[in-house]
Amino acid sequence: MTRDNTSTRRSFLRGGALLAAPIAAVSASAVALAGDGLKARVKRLEDEAAIRDLHQSWLRRVNAGERDALLDSSVHRVIADHAGAPDKIEIAADGQSATGHFDYAVEVEAPLARDCTLAQMAHAQGHGIFYRTERRTLTVAYTKVGGAWKIAKVAI
Repeated sequence: MTRDNTSTRRSFLRGGALLAAPIAAVSASAVALAGDGLKARVKRLEDEAAIRDLHQSWLRRVNAGERDALLDSSVHRVIADHAGAPDKIEIAADGQSATGHFDYAVEVEAPLARDCTLAQMAHAQGHGIFYRTERRTLTVAYTKVGGAWKIAKVAI
């Protein structure tokens, strides 16, 4: 009995399938891991976007003059500092808290001293406050309550 040693296309494909099976198994687990990493990244980006929206809403309230939006009552306005460092939001590993660092120019109001005649006249006419602008870094603590982000603390 003689055996034909010539290979056929079918035997070649069968051998290739045997070699590719372990690679396919590893690839499927790699895709599953990549999918989990991608989901985590999407969740982090969604949280960052929600925090930025909340922060912008808070800034609009501050600049509209809502005093209850501020914890530091001497701050009059908060202005973006485009020369400062980029905004930085750090979300905790548990995803339930975050901290934001934002560079701003803050307009601070201070009472005018009554030590001279001009200052006394200004007070008499209702202009006893002056404003100065300072560069500051706002540190804002956020917490997630019921799936929504809230401002916990603002340090100006």
